[in-house]
Amino acid sequence: MTSTIRVAVVDGNAIFRRGVVASLADDPLLRVVTELPAGPLATEADVVVTSPDAALAEVFPAPLVVCTPSPGAFLGGGRSGNRVLAVLPRSTVTPDQLTGAVRAAAAGLEVKAATQATPGRSFDHRSVGVLRLLAEGAGTREISQQTGFSERTIKQVIYEIEQWLGARSRAHAVAEGIRRGLI
Repeated sequence: MTSTIRVAVVDGNAIFRRGVVASLADDPLLRVVTELPAGPLATEADVVVTSPDAALAEVFPAPLVVCTPSPGAFLGGGRSGNRVLAVLPRSTVTPDQLTGAVRAAAAGLEVKAATQATPGRSFDHRSVGVLRLLAEGAGTREISQQTGFSERTIKQVIYEIEQWLGARSRAHAVAEGIRRGLI
């Protein structure tokens, strides 16, 4: 993605809304175009970060990232016509997870509720770094140059990441990494 992603933040909780805006402000590809306690939107947006209440009350023309009060609190797709691509628990969501979910939603990727990782396996520092660079859109050669590892090693690391996450592609691995809170 090279163009700016326009984000609308719609949430009745002013403190949470300001926190979302502040978290998104650190990402140069994201631009908050409106911040409202409730819909409808008066400005075009590529992604809407919202509460379950707003998702149930209003139809939004862009994909939704819904921030719930607790994990599993929002199981529906909101009001008919809404496209919910990510559901994040507001009590534990990190700025990186939020920005990653917004980027994923803008790309049309769905971020599902977290599940347990494969027992006995964990990501090392190198794998997390490679996954973060993939999330930024870097290719094998660029990752190799930034990390100092050979392209062959980077390809192997990406293969292992995809296997560990059960991903079908690099984009799917990024979405799974975001969903599981790895990046």
